[in-house]
Amino acid sequence: MKIRVLSRKSDLAIIQAYEFGNYFLSKFPEIEIEYVTKSTSGDKDLVTPLSEMPSEGVFTNDLRYELIRNECDLIVHSWKDLPIEIGEQTKISATLKRSDMRDILFVKKNKNKKNNCINILCSSPRRKYNLENFIKNYTPENDKKINFKNIRGNIPTRFKKFINNSENDGFVVAKAAIDRILNNQNTQFEELRKELKHYIDQCLWTIVPLSINPCSPGQGALAIETRIDDENLNSLLEKVNYEAEFKNVESERKILSGYGGGCHQKIGVSFISHKHGLIISKKGENQDGKHFESWNLENSNNNKNQCDNKEELYPESLENYRVFERKQIDDSISKINSLSNNCIFVSRANALPKEAKISSDNIIWTSGLSTWKQLSSRGIWVNGSSDGLGEDFENNLLALTNFSWIKLTHKDAPISKIINRIETYKLERLDLNISTNKKYFYWMSSSAFQYSIEKYPEIKDKYHYCGPGNTYNEIYSILGNNKNLFVELSYDNWKEKLLNR
Repeated sequence: MKIRVLSRKSDLAIIQAYEFGNYFLSKFPEIEIEYVTKSTSGDKDLVTPLSEMPSEGVFTNDLRYELIRNECDLIVHSWKDLPIEIGEQTKISATLKRSDMRDILFVKKNKNKKNNCINILCSSPRRKYNLENFIKNYTPENDKKINFKNIRGNIPTRFKKFINNSENDGFVVAKAAIDRILNNQNTQFEELRKELKHYIDQCLWTIVPLSINPCSPGQGALAIETRIDDENLNSLLEKVNYEAEFKNVESERKILSGYGGGCHQKIGVSFISHKHGLIISKKGENQDGKHFESWNLENSNNNKNQCDNKEELYPESLENYRVFERKQIDDSISKINSLSNNCIFVSRANALPKEAKISSDNIIWTSGLSTWKQLSSRGIWVNGSSDGLGEDFENNLLALTNFSWIKLTHKDAPISKIINRIETYKLERLDLNISTNKKYFYWMSSSAFQYSIEKYPEIKDKYHYCGPGNTYNEIYSILGNNKNLFVELSYDNWKEKLLNR
């Protein structure tokens, strides 16, 4: 049996076609694959911004006509390029394991300040809508004005326009595109990999978190389109389909469809499969110009209790919540200063002493966005964050760096996924007073939980909540079960849900 696989002519599209072909052959080695390519109207018009194109499907409709005319057997698309409706003669039969959904921002290392303005190459209304606030609050740039300039072309073309024009300071692109090019080991693309690495070496980069910049529906996923009546091929594709990924993308597209659909929308939607449930990030502006934003965990096992009295919550607020005094370990500063070519995981902002001078050849990663924001305000370039999802959550950095990881944390921190560590502070217990009427607890650390149940063992049987990372793992091990232990993504999420606000 021979299958003709069609894709666009760009290097990235061909790499994606090979990605599908290699995976398909690993399951069905007896099948022969022929790769064919075709230019689309979107490839030919490299001037008009995508949001201003006369119709959706500028990268997909021309390919579909080839499929309908039986000039190929299947098409490998970037799922985010597909219009919401694809017609009645074809269908999306499968998707592979999804690549990184996030966007990545590149900024020139030698960027020149021009009237406190930074020029970012970006054609997506969604990205423009989200990134202005991100750049101002989560990078040390502190520019008063973010100027977005439209850009078209394949990845190498866009990088050339970015790097070679002194007026351009930054460039944003889907991280999956960068990963696919850098990870592909086909000798056909060796020069492309070298060229891309050359450009990246001239940049600072940061991976924009999904909690504040959800992706374009389907970003990072490949859609395999076939004729509806090709029963034999469709039957084979059912066996290689990643069903959970397929459902997530369909759910993202359904939400976009509810707002009208299309690349002109300022809407991002991400469905993220997590061991504790489905995380859904939504952000954008509807057709009436009204802003919406949410970052939630859907988990059927989560406690459904509602709290009528906020005095049953602990802590009632974060303003006066203090369990420990943190004392800096001074000899940690020299250890941090000596670090070179490491990925440094910063568990909280004060885990990185203000006196420390981190070499610029390191990668800085934070546990969450509060830590990220505080470090940026200190002039530190942060490369990304675990978004409050814990060290166990896949950060997908191997295409960009193979540095070893080291964690900055406190002296008695429990062992976690990142084994290597520098202990930068120690915890000294403060006087703790927990009222007997408290029923619902949110814990920012397992250390606080351990201290609290030592002093007030009766609270052990109350309802406990925390984030999905190492704090959950440690509290679970202390409780011995998860009967009264539940996950919420943040203190604010927890409080809003319990109070039904």
